[in-house]
Amino acid sequence: MHLRLLRGRPILKWPIVLPPHDPQGISSAGEFRCWKKACASKLGIAGAYFSRKAGGRTWCHSHLEEKLLRFFDMCPFVVEIRTQYPSLDFEKFERYLMSGKRLPRSSIMTIDFMLTLQIPGCPFRVYHAVSGKPAALLDEPDVESRHMREARDNSTWGCSHEIMTEFDVTPVEHINHRRLLSYMLHTINIEDYVLPAAELARALLATTAKGTLNRVLTMVGKRHGWEQRTAYKIFGIAHFLGYLRWNHFYEVHRDKPMMLLK
Repeated sequence: MHLRLLRGRPILKWPIVLPPHDPQGISSAGEFRCWKKACASKLGIAGAYFSRKAGGRTWCHSHLEEKLLRFFDMCPFVVEIRTQYPSLDFEKFERYLMSGKRLPRSSIMTIDFMLTLQIPGCPFRVYHAVSGKPAALLDEPDVESRHMREARDNSTWGCSHEIMTEFDVTPVEHINHRRLLSYMLHTINIEDYVLPAAELARALLATTAKGTLNRVLTMVGKRHGWEQRTAYKIFGIAHFLGYLRWNHFYEVHRDKPMMLLK
């Protein structure tokens, strides 16, 4: 399965309700702890990032992973993000367990992202593993071997697997995701803005007004009694929830045209 190929216009239900753990017994976001901290990164520029779908602070080991994290944050199919997720060889784990020995931490492979998807028309959650890797490294034997092992191990419990590279999220789209998320920065209760986000989306998709993002958004916001800062916040939340979709061939910028997909 490829996340980019999913079709439809899902609306993210907020707050997200998750079970305490997944079918592997691993805790859901909020209680989940990354198996590799940022300090374990050997090559990439690592860091800690905030993600609502990850339940707060989470770790990324490279700039590519950060780009993917922001894409997943703004993808309404994704309801949960867990980074540096442990992938176990359960036969090996059982042997250690029966012998009374502790499984070495080095024997536990981690996957860059474990996503939980809610796909319209699908009655159950879908677990989808994503490995982020620079395109130039994909043909290296050790990388191919690792990805095959990731796909094999995750398929044993019904989890799909995908490889994503730096070309899956363009530089403009990455900037747009970060900017839209910045509009909703410091928003504590997103659920309080669900109805306003839907109202703003209906108004923006129906308006014939032309001009810059700032002009159109400020004008429509005033009609609803929102000050400019509030209108921008609701605009970001409307994208986060899936009520609005931006055309990522164009930059999200207050002084550039409003380019929504209709």
